[in-house]
Amino acid sequence: MPRHLVFLHGWGLTRESLRGIGILFQQSFRVHLIDLPGFGEAPPPPADWDTVSYADLVEHYLATLLPGTIVLVGHSFGGRVALRIAARRQTYLAGVALLGVPGLPARGWSRARLRRSGIRWLRRVLTMMRPITGDRPLAWHTARFGSRDYRAAGPLRTLLVRTVNEDLSDSARQAACPFLLVYGTDDTETPPWLGFAYRDLMPGRATLDLLPHKDHHLYGGTGAHLCAFKIRQWLGTLAQVPDVH
Repeated sequence: MPRHLVFLHGWGLTRESLRGIGILFQQSFRVHLIDLPGFGEAPPPPADWDTVSYADLVEHYLATLLPGTIVLVGHSFGGRVALRIAARRQTYLAGVALLGVPGLPARGWSRARLRRSGIRWLRRVLTMMRPITGDRPLAWHTARFGSRDYRAAGPLRTLLVRTVNEDLSDSARQAACPFLLVYGTDDTETPPWLGFAYRDLMPGRATLDLLPHKDHHLYGGTGAHLCAFKIRQWLGTLAQVPDVH
């Protein structure tokens, strides 16, 4: 049976962002690099979409066009989608590698979490006052506190907000396939504690690897070969995906 390795990119990126890793597996897998709706060459999704909708679309693509064994590799936003698919326990899915994936609530009340709560509260107040004050206060709030992704999201901004507020804890518990969790030690967008938290939600099913001195885009430069090495090692442990060397 064919063996497929499907790469799902992060928010604001395209399939090209993961090509550096994908080409390193062309001798042993059928490699698929996908532009998710709203990015690259793919048309934008409907306004009411969330990661469940993305998972529905990707799952249809996998089941319809890729007969055989499938391994998903998802970076950040693409990892959210991959995790949603894994929770559905399809028999064709041999494993999932998550690279710098968010989706879990922060533990406790850190200074950063208190700050985010304050920012959200202020935005709600400014939104309620919009009929009186107009758009200028909200525009100031976006420029002052909005993340780079939020400012650049344009028509996808509502989808981004919806995605950022998702909690994927239940999906992590429900998924039954093996997982590889890869995080950079210098990643401030998806810090390493997320990898440990996901591993705790997947007892006996998850392997965690921390890449020293790598940030959120841990696949950049030499990181592509390092990520590919970690993925290849992990693939060698999967019973459904033999002969990966």
